[in-house]
Amino acid sequence: MTENNKMEPFKDHFLHSLLNPKSVTVFGANNNLLTTMGSMQLRNIIAGGGVDDIYPVHPRLDKIQGFKAYKSVLELPVIPDLAFLILPTRAVPQVMEECGEKGIKNLLITSGGFREIGKEGVELSKKIDEISKKYNMRFVGPNCLGIYNAWYGFPEKKEAYFNTFWPYAIPERGNISIISQSGTIAAQLFWHAKEMGVRISKSLSVGNERNIDMVDFLEYFRDDPQTAVIGLYIEEIKRGKEFIKLVKEITPKKPIVAIYTGGTKAADRAIKSHTGSLGGNQKIYDAVFKDSGIISTNSITDFLYFLRTLSFSQKNNIFMKGNRVGIITDSGGSGSMMTKSSELYGLEVPEFSTQLKNELSEMIPFTASANNPIDVTFDVNFLNIFYKFPKMLMKSGEVDSIIIWCVFDFDDVIETI
Repeated sequence: MTENNKMEPFKDHFLHSLLNPKSVTVFGANNNLLTTMGSMQLRNIIAGGGVDDIYPVHPRLDKIQGFKAYKSVLELPVIPDLAFLILPTRAVPQVMEECGEKGIKNLLITSGGFREIGKEGVELSKKIDEISKKYNMRFVGPNCLGIYNAWYGFPEKKEAYFNTFWPYAIPERGNISIISQSGTIAAQLFWHAKEMGVRISKSLSVGNERNIDMVDFLEYFRDDPQTAVIGLYIEEIKRGKEFIKLVKEITPKKPIVAIYTGGTKAADRAIKSHTGSLGGNQKIYDAVFKDSGIISTNSITDFLYFLRTLSFSQKNNIFMKGNRVGIITDSGGSGSMMTKSSELYGLEVPEFSTQLKNELSEMIPFTASANNPIDVTFDVNFLNIFYKFPKMLMKSGEVDSIIIWCVFDFDDVIETI
C-alpha cells in the first residue's frame, strides 16, 4: 500500500460508523481534567478536532469542558452516533437501557467489573448482552479504553483524529492498525510509538469482547485502505476457526504481528483476572501463528520494531525477493554475529562469485575480506561502505538484501573533529 491523500475510507462495514461517529454522548466525565479518567478521555476526544457534536451527561453539572451537560440521555436534542460509558459497573445496565430507548446503536463501555471479577460480573455481562439484543445495539468492551482513529472523517477532515484513550500522546499518522485485548497496550504504547517513529492508523482496545471482537475488527482491516500492517495483542481467541480462516486471507497482503500472553500457569492466572479470558496452550498458538503466517513475539519493543519495518516496506513496496543477504561491515565480530543470526532465521549469506570478490578486493585494504560478509576492517573511505559497495552488490544480482553495520561513520568522524 502506498500512503497518500487519496485513500478513501472503507465504509461498507458496520464498524466504520463506530470509528467515525459524527456525534458522541459521554457518561462519566466532569471538569477535573487531572484525576478523573472519563474527563481525560473527553478531553482527548475534544483535542482530536473532529467531533463537533459532543453531549456530556451528568446528574449534577450544567456544563462540562465547555459543552452543555444533560441530566439524562433521554433529554438530548439528537440521537448520537455513539455513547461512551465510563461509569460504575452497576450503573451500566440502566444507562444502556436508556441509550436503547433513545435509539443509540453504537456504544463504548470502559467500565470494568464484569466477567473478570467472577460470578457477579458474569451475571452483569449477561444483563448487558440482553439489553444490546433487545435494542439491536453493538458495543466495544466492557473493560476497555475504546478507539483511536488517526484517519477520522477523512478525506473531508484532513488532520482530525478520534481518541477515546486517556493518554494524550499522539504518534504520527500512518498505516499500522492495532487490536488489543489490553487497554494499556492499545493506548500507552503510543509514547514508545512516538519516540520510535511507529506510525499508527488505528488502535483499538477491545476489552472483554462481549459483543464486538477481534475477528470483527480483522474483517474491517482486511479491506481498509488505511491499514497495511496489523498488530495483535491476544489473551484469548473467541472464534478460532473464523480467526484462522481470516488471517490466512490477510497475511499474504497485509503482515500481522502478534503477542500472545497466555500459555503458562502464572500468565493464565493473570489474564483471567485482567479480562476474564481463558488462556490456551502456547504450542497451539505457536502452531496457529506459524501456519497462518503471523509473526509472533513476546516483546513490546520487538512488536513495535516489526510493525515499523513492515509499515515502511508496505508504504514503499520494498520486500526481499529471495533469502540471500549481503553484509558490509568494518567489524569482523559484528559481521560474524550477523551472519549467524541471518542463518538462524532461515536466510542465506552466500559466498560471492570470484568476479565480484576480485572487483571488491581492488577497493579495500589488503587486510580486509571480500567474502560475504565484506569486512573492510579499518577503512575510512565511507563512500565505499555506504555507496560504492552497496551499488556493486545491487548490480551483481547475487543478493536480495544488504545489511550495512559500522563501528563509526562519517557523522562520528565530523563530531570528533
